[in-house]
Amino acid sequence: MNKNNLNHYVTKLLNSIEKNLNVFYRNKKPQSLHLLRVKIKKLKAIYSFAEKTYKEEYNSGILKQLFQKAGKIREIHINMHLLGLLPEVSDKTLATLKKKETILTGQFIANGELYTKLLNKFRDENCLPKKLPLKKIIKKYFKKERQKANKLHKNNDRESIHRYRIKIKKIMYIYDALPEKKQKSIQLNTDKINKQQKKLGSWHDTYAAINFL
Repeated sequence: MNKNNLNHYVTKLLNSIEKNLNVFYRNKKPQSLHLLRVKIKKLKAIYSFAEKTYKEEYNSGILKQLFQKAGKIREIHINMHLLGLLPEVSDKTLATLKKKETILTGQFIANGELYTKLLNKFRDENCLPKKLPLKKIIKKYFKKERQKANKLHKNNDRESIHRYRIKIKKIMYIYDALPEKKQKSIQLNTDKINKQQKKLGSWHDTYAAINFL
């Protein structure tokens, strides 16, 4: 039976998002927000795949507000970490960032009930079909997405490379969510892509740090 494992995968992602929300409410640790945002990215990738392979529309933007608000706090955490690596940083600069973090964190926690409602709404409105798309449809999807990624890579400018990084992350998110038999039929060079992702991640972090500093 061509059962749709993606439904189980989506449920796990939503439960993980809820768990990381609750952890952040208790300890306010940056890692919880990071994990939360990664899970939302994976959800977005899955539903983008579903829209193209099932030819249906899904209301996958429900968690956009949660993703963006968590991102603002996460950005401050990263910037404070970068400043901490410098030999001389003014106390005023750090105090300003810390104050902003405290305000945004307070607002984020105050909206906890809203985020729970958004998660429940996402569950109610975004149920995938009971079966996975046909193998030939899945293979066609990956072929097209890889072609788009390669085209971006060939442009060799900063914006294209950034978009290429996003594209291959999305491809890997979807690939990892599929059953092993489906993965084998796609014949994706995961080792090569993971090495590229690591290099591109270092490039992106360096570029972001330069812009911030």
